[in-house]
Amino acid sequence: MFSKQSANSTGLETASAPIGYVAPAASNGRTSPTQDFLNAFPNLNGSPFEGSATTLSQYQNRDPRLNAIIFYNGVQWLGRAVETFEGGRDKPNRPYQVQTKTSYYLRKFLGDFTSGTTYSNQSHNFPYFRYAEVLLNYAEALNEKGRTEDAAKQVFLLRARAGITAGANARYGIPAGVGQADLRRLIKNERRIELSFEEHRFWDIRRWKDAQNLPAQLTGLALDNSSGSIVIAQKDVAPFKFEPRNYYMPIPFSEIQKNSKLIQNEGYY
Repeated sequence: MFSKQSANSTGLETASAPIGYVAPAASNGRTSPTQDFLNAFPNLNGSPFEGSATTLSQYQNRDPRLNAIIFYNGVQWLGRAVETFEGGRDKPNRPYQVQTKTSYYLRKFLGDFTSGTTYSNQSHNFPYFRYAEVLLNYAEALNEKGRTEDAAKQVFLLRARAGITAGANARYGIPAGVGQADLRRLIKNERRIELSFEEHRFWDIRRWKDAQNLPAQLTGLALDNSSGSIVIAQKDVAPFKFEPRNYYMPIPFSEIQKNSKLIQNEGYY
């Protein structure tokens, strides 16, 4: 509906794709999605994922958006399987080498280069406002007004677009008679997935005052292939801290100088 236009290029492929691909398709892999994010994707039938993060089966029968957004070990790209196991071509562990911290790379926004040997110019217009956000905004508003079933119908539309199966009751994994609180959590999770990497998450967390639900540690995976068979272990990759003051922005000092009655937001000096 509204996007930032840009000239066709290979810039995002070069910036985001796994690092083991070299000229003429050199890639820098600058974004590492977390295991916490991957766990948010539901199953193909829309039910919450409750499996293990340390098995390869976690990538099977999941929300199709997972494969559209994330590179994981074994995904086909430029004619070979991505290797994010320790020492693999896309996680070589060389000193000073930029590489994934989590075993994942970002695939969203990239062209489809499952096969081939190099990149071709792609349209990378950045979405500011699109239909999926309209559905999510409307669903959230309806649910907060107590029209929970009407809100669920908007999520049906979103999940159908994403490729989640309707199921025998055509509810796309949402239980009949779902309550307001449960649907609120589901809508928040749908926003996290559908609008990921589109500069929404930070602002959503702030307006919901939901920082208490964020993890203290961001996690990823370590994949050991030394025996010829992948062994997966979950690992902490970075601490995460969100302080109460982060719900607000500081008032610029220049504005406080102009008006002596202004009081700086709590936590800022």
